[in-house]
Amino acid sequence: MVETKSMNNLDAPNAEAEVLRFEAAMAAIAPFMVPSLRRQRETFGDEWVREFGTMLGRFIARSDEHLSNAVRGYVNFALDGMRLQKRFEKTRQYENKSYAEAANVVYQNKDYMFGLYLPGILLSHYLWPHHYRQLQFYRRSFLPRIAGSELHEFCDIGPGTGFYSRQLLTALGDAQGWAFDMSPFSLEYSRDQLTAFHVADRWRPEIRDIVKDTPGRQWPCLVCIEVLEHLEDPLTFLKALRSMLSVGGYGLISAAVTAPNEDHIYLYNSAAEVRVQLEEAGFTILDSQEDRAYVPKASEPVPINAAFVVA
Repeated sequence: MVETKSMNNLDAPNAEAEVLRFEAAMAAIAPFMVPSLRRQRETFGDEWVREFGTMLGRFIARSDEHLSNAVRGYVNFALDGMRLQKRFEKTRQYENKSYAEAANVVYQNKDYMFGLYLPGILLSHYLWPHHYRQLQFYRRSFLPRIAGSELHEFCDIGPGTGFYSRQLLTALGDAQGWAFDMSPFSLEYSRDQLTAFHVADRWRPEIRDIVKDTPGRQWPCLVCIEVLEHLEDPLTFLKALRSMLSVGGYGLISAAVTAPNEDHIYLYNSAAEVRVQLEEAGFTILDSQEDRAYVPKASEPVPINAAFVVA
């Protein structure tokens, strides 16, 4: 595993205290979610405490009000997901919605983005086992390939909260990042997080539709985490993404499978369907990992993260 600054020099002064503070806030707002928080700690141990506590201390828990608001946002985000998952178990379909409709309800809605969506996604990287295992996959299979390259430049397409941009910028002290998204609020939130970790000066965000306005350059490293399911035509998007990866470069691309959300449009019923589209778009798959949110009962659909290292 590549040793990263985020796991050493940037540790919070007392990560343990920050995690306990978060648990207390969760117990006050949604006590029924505390057992799952404790299971995460038991499953992933000291590394998880160190990383989660660092993020809390530097960004989420900067004040009691900021912490409480983030916990409420996460709780509502998680409950919305549970509600939609129950409906999906019966229909096996996502609710009909165009990208334009999703953008209006979610991406261009500042209150929704800052109050629920973005804190929910950021905290899910630590609180949902399949999301944290995806982070471990990134560190095990993707980061060493990038760290060993000569040029540490990357492009993050659809950065969401800026989580994976932060991972790369803190892991590689000379890394330079670019980011493209259609939501100004996503880019604003991402910059706030990167600023809290003192790496925002090496990150260039831009509002851009990479299909309609594909950048005229290539990068040796691409990151695109859980964007495909938000699109009406992910294959066309993947072809544009492939044109942005330089020869000899590497990409980390993931998709949510059978995982309904307020803004999920394209339904992947298996990780194999994602693999087929990646290969059709021209990517070579070097490694992959499939993580389930929980053990399903019988044949019920369960949210899955399908992550791929590509060239």
